[in-house]
Amino acid sequence: MVVIGILIALQINNWNEQRKTVNKEKGYIRSIYQDLRKDLNRINISSAMLTKQYKYGVEVLRAFEQKEGKAMDSVDITNKAGWELTLIIPMMREDNTWDDLKVKGIETYIIKDSLTQLLDGFYSNFDNQINRFNQLPKKVREELRMLTGYCNDSEGVQIIFEKGIDYYGASSPRFRKCILSNIDVPRLVSAVTLSAIVNIRLCEGLKKEAEAVKEYMEKHFKHLI
Repeated sequence: MVVIGILIALQINNWNEQRKTVNKEKGYIRSIYQDLRKDLNRINISSAMLTKQYKYGVEVLRAFEQKEGKAMDSVDITNKAGWELTLIIPMMREDNTWDDLKVKGIETYIIKDSLTQLLDGFYSNFDNQINRFNQLPKKVREELRMLTGYCNDSEGVQIIFEKGIDYYGASSPRFRKCILSNIDVPRLVSAVTLSAIVNIRLCEGLKKEAEAVKEYMEKHFKHLI
């Protein structure tokens, strides 16, 4: 009877441990899915900002080339060439549940091999592309901002101070003329625009990967997420 009692107690303890493990697995799966959604949202935001920057770059280049169509006014060209195109768009991600599991060395014990491979592949590529993304011409944007900054006059600077950065060059025709007469600005705008194109494609690839992992989880772990 004593032996039987001990065996029963051990079995109950095993069941309890298994139940705790299963609950942990469920929690990890939910957290990984939420992290993936956040990363996908970050990629979409970066892609939207880059697309806007690309469109602004084309508009400014057309102004320099004097293409037919509506001419850019002082506000447009100063705001887009002197501000919007000089913005450095970041690409980053936070440490997440999957990173934590890998550090602990327990990622394979809670997740089936197919999902492990998908997550490993996506986050490895994501980290590599983040490094590549952030290496693209930051200095070009800084140089463009510096060159367009030279075009400010006392009136324009005062308006920016009083009304805010949204009024960058708003009432200074001199600013527009100064930018359009600078032979270095088209070169820099072109470099920024091409950089935006490269990074848009990069974001599209990452988005496709992230969505594939997300769809896999929604199909195989629907009851947990």
